[in-house]
Amino acid sequence: MERRQQQRRLQRRERLTTALLLKISIWAISIVVVASAITFITTYNDARKRVIELLQQDLKPTLELNQALFRRIEQHGEILTEQFLQRYQLLNGAHQPLQHFNQWYEETSPGVVRLKPEFNRGIAVEQSHFQHLSAFLGPREQPLTDELKTRVIAAQYTLNALGPAWQNVVGNTHFSMPENVLILYSPESPWGLLADKDLVITDFSVVKSTLQSENPQRAPNWTGLYHDISADVWTITYQRPIDLKGQHLANASFDIELGSLLTDLTQRKRLNSEHMVLNARGDLIAASNLSTEQMQDRATLTADNYQEPLFQAVNDVIADNAFTENPAVIESDRSEQLMIIDKIAGPDWWHVTVYPLAEIRKQAMVLPLRLVAAGIGLVLLTLLMTYLLVRREVSKPLQEVATVASLMGQRNYHDALARQADDINARGEVKQALDAFKTMATRFLAAQNDLEQQVEARTAELAEANKQLDAMAYLDGLTGLLNRRAFDRDLAAVKNSTQGHYLIMADIDEFKPYNDNYGHEAGDQALKKIAARLVGETSANVYRYGGEELALIMPADSGEQVHNELEKLREGVVELAIPHHYKQAELAVLTLSMGAAPINPQQSNEENIRRADRQLYHAKHQGRNRVCVSS
Repeated sequence: MERRQQQRRLQRRERLTTALLLKISIWAISIVVVASAITFITTYNDARKRVIELLQQDLKPTLELNQALFRRIEQHGEILTEQFLQRYQLLNGAHQPLQHFNQWYEETSPGVVRLKPEFNRGIAVEQSHFQHLSAFLGPREQPLTDELKTRVIAAQYTLNALGPAWQNVVGNTHFSMPENVLILYSPESPWGLLADKDLVITDFSVVKSTLQSENPQRAPNWTGLYHDISADVWTITYQRPIDLKGQHLANASFDIELGSLLTDLTQRKRLNSEHMVLNARGDLIAASNLSTEQMQDRATLTADNYQEPLFQAVNDVIADNAFTENPAVIESDRSEQLMIIDKIAGPDWWHVTVYPLAEIRKQAMVLPLRLVAAGIGLVLLTLLMTYLLVRREVSKPLQEVATVASLMGQRNYHDALARQADDINARGEVKQALDAFKTMATRFLAAQNDLEQQVEARTAELAEANKQLDAMAYLDGLTGLLNRRAFDRDLAAVKNSTQGHYLIMADIDEFKPYNDNYGHEAGDQALKKIAARLVGETSANVYRYGGEELALIMPADSGEQVHNELEKLREGVVELAIPHHYKQAELAVLTLSMGAAPINPQQSNEENIRRADRQLYHAKHQGRNRVCVSS
């Protein structure tokens, strides 16, 4: 009986609480409605302007980044021009550039001269190292003059100095010349070696636009967008004509790959927005609503052949207005669209963002309502009432939840699982939360154990991979012999050994004529055969010291022992019978000269190498295909 009375009192109390909360909610809703109406009237226009500003802010980082890229490339063009002129004026009239041209360039077909392939693969010449360079001197009406040769060498040196610094900014760096010449720095493609022998680059619009007859103002220019078939990328070229005393010397040029740039410019920043990039004539270059097939053929999309309504509306707005502000904000009543039009300097493009006016009105209405709701006193009253109820019914259970959550945050999963909460009257969602935390603790423990096992396994795998990489770092990529790095390491090590060792320096006799006449591919194959024969015939370590130079570190106690061993190796190379009909010696096969000297632990690596080199020199001086050993 008493229990039923308590239940009735509790029910009345719950009904009273419910009624009170209902009354508070009705008053709060009334206040919200009145306040929303007042705020909407006063803030709608401001909210509308704010939506437009947010649209512009969405675009600003992307546009600024691309503007900065085009400005930086133009600045690079100025630097490239200045450096070329300085080198050209320094070299013009000197004999050395002509000598370099005659040594470095070769005629590959009648009237066509190219830079030798070594300058693309990598070659050290005098005090300079050249790599990733190629050049094409195509058919021309006038013969090669000494002045043109000097220009080409000046351009080559300039590209070699500056090209590597810009290889992550531009696709290619190059100089084109009106005499049908192009010198290119490109880590990706040796264009100068691949260009068609009949190609005349001045017949095409890119280089033609820099000629004095086509560009009397001598202004730098950005070419139109074109598709580079060899790289399968959309490209634009920046060219800066270089004149000196009325003579058109060259053009400092860059190729810029625009695939990711156009993607950034046309990526939708908001759900209902559309973005377009148009050239100065109003032709469509890229758009967020352009299909893949149309993108592949987008160079042909003009107002005449592409009837998409949104593009037509944008094209009309650009054609009908002379914009004095950048960006320009246009509201098109005909298409019910807001257009934000930005001018992209450099290539002289238009970037247009189109956003429905209806969506702007909708957002402008939502924003004041949210501001009103955020500031209304109903929230405070509701929170206060909720707090009074929660303090009695939920406070302790939530404290327990917080304790368990804290233990979870400290990754103390064992304590979280072991914690007992029998004195906590947790019900409903609070109890579910406690159970969920403990379930999470169980899973985290299992995951942690699994992760520790995976980390241990991956660590072992990484250690093994590092060992393999360390071994590969000491091998020559062509011959499979130990490389110069391994040589320096081992030479330093044997100096600390109690056993005697000899250092042998070897050189393939007259190998340069072999390379020049049989080709570098044949030279590489010959190196591999000789290397394999040496490794198979001796237990000593064999190293590729550089080019056709080899080295051996051989444990031995006497020069006679070394001499006998080296004679066998020398005869083994002769037995390979690799033909060489362009050498001065009578024996028309590749041979090996070797010089050996005992390793002196008290001397530096350089002194030990120098003594072995002297013996190699004696072997060469005595007619090559010899072994000389110092005592």
